[in-house]
Amino acid sequence: MNQDVKAHIMSNLKGGTGGCNHLEMKEALRCPTCQMKMIRAQAELKRLTKEYPEKFIRKEDERMTPKEEELNFKLDERIENDTDYNKHLRILAKGTREEQIREQKRELSGFYERREGNWKRRTL
Repeated sequence: MNQDVKAHIMSNLKGGTGGCNHLEMKEALRCPTCQMKMIRAQAELKRLTKEYPEKFIRKEDERMTPKEEELNFKLDERIENDTDYNKHLRILAKGTREEQIREQKRELSGFYERREGNWKRRTL
């Protein structure tokens, strides 16, 4: 779906739900507070799909090339087996700001590229 169309539909749904947090559209349609907003948004969506069908065409999933599949497999294998690299990823995701900066500097300097094959020798 085109981003401008999505923003237009979402603007129809906003405007005070009365504190409702619905996880599904069915729940919102049953709710007396949100029911009319959902009906208006559905009507607008139907109108837009008839008027601009080209904006609702879904792109096909792009397939990975064999080289990309191989690189993806190698990365998955390294994450599973290389404890240093796994620790590096964990720090980048959940570490403090100082730890993240230190890990980024290590990565840019090639620290983990030099130690890429070490985990293979340890597991044998």
